[in-house]
Amino acid sequence: MNSFHKKLAVAILVVAAAIFLLYYFGIARYVTPGNIKQNASYLKALVQEQYAVSAIVFMVGSAALMLLTLPLTGPIAVCGGFLFGLWAGVLYTMIGVICGIALSFLIVRYALSHVVRDKYSERLVSFNARMREYGYTYLISLQLLTVVPYFIINTLAALAGVPFHTFLWTSIVGSLPIVVIYAFAGRELYMIKSWSDILSVHMLLLLLGLAVIAMLPMLVRKVRRIDTK
Repeated sequence: MNSFHKKLAVAILVVAAAIFLLYYFGIARYVTPGNIKQNASYLKALVQEQYAVSAIVFMVGSAALMLLTLPLTGPIAVCGGFLFGLWAGVLYTMIGVICGIALSFLIVRYALSHVVRDKYSERLVSFNARMREYGYTYLISLQLLTVVPYFIINTLAALAGVPFHTFLWTSIVGSLPIVVIYAFAGRELYMIKSWSDILSVHMLLLLLGLAVIAMLPMLVRKVRRIDTK
């Protein structure tokens, strides 16, 4: 086993331990706006007293939650914005989310590709065709649309042989606008009763606008192709 695989194995064990602790102590089910608001003073005081530890726990926990293949980027960013403020919340959320996404990608590519390839064979054909046609803009648009779960994007990109550095930077570009929006909403957490309250019409229109911007290169190619026929 080379050094890269050793580091990957250690990372998997650390995140697996974090996931176990989240479930063993029942922490995951308490991550709701109501529970956070009820314990707001305690959480804020804890962050102020143990800022570095709180930030590390938040980032590791975020990475662990992303590995659970659940659509939790929004709630994580809201918590980050509430606990650490807008820009620190964005930074810590992005580090945790991207680490979780990257680790998921590496696990599929180097450990599970032979297990999941048959399950995703049909989707992989379509994914490969669109990647050949649109390139990295397709990956960014998938991230911004927030319709396709992250774990499916991660799995397809890993199976399709997308270079890791390409997957990493497109994930950052695609995730950042969403994280900023949700972290900003986190500053108003006292007014939020459930996660669905964040998805207002204006919020959805903003996300849709970002997705359209990401898809513009694909739309232009489609129009040009139609004109040449």
